[in-house]
Amino acid sequence: MHLRGLLWLDYTNGFDGPGRPNIEDDANNIQTLQYGARNDAWSSIEDLFVELEFGQKSSDSELVAGELTSLVQKVTQALDAYLSLAPAADVEQASVIASRR
Repeated sequence: MHLRGLLWLDYTNGFDGPGRPNIEDDANNIQTLQYGARNDAWSSIEDLFVELEFGQKSSDSELVAGELTSLVQKVTQALDAYLSLAPAADVEQASVIASRR
């Protein structure tokens, strides 16, 4: 979408034409929250992997261990936030599948 279209949607408070739902309705908000939580989780995981790679090359194991602990907590919190927005049945099904492996 061009900038002009985005500005128009902002100016009209999400109105996207007659008979069409407001693009800022609750249905879109949950999806937006899910995308944001997924991106936060992915970013946290990526940070953890970068630190693990750095830790392999570092001689200061205390510093690396402290950073890793912090990053693992961040990943756990981000994944919990992401999964809290998913339908409970989907999370349960994924847990069953993961436990079989």
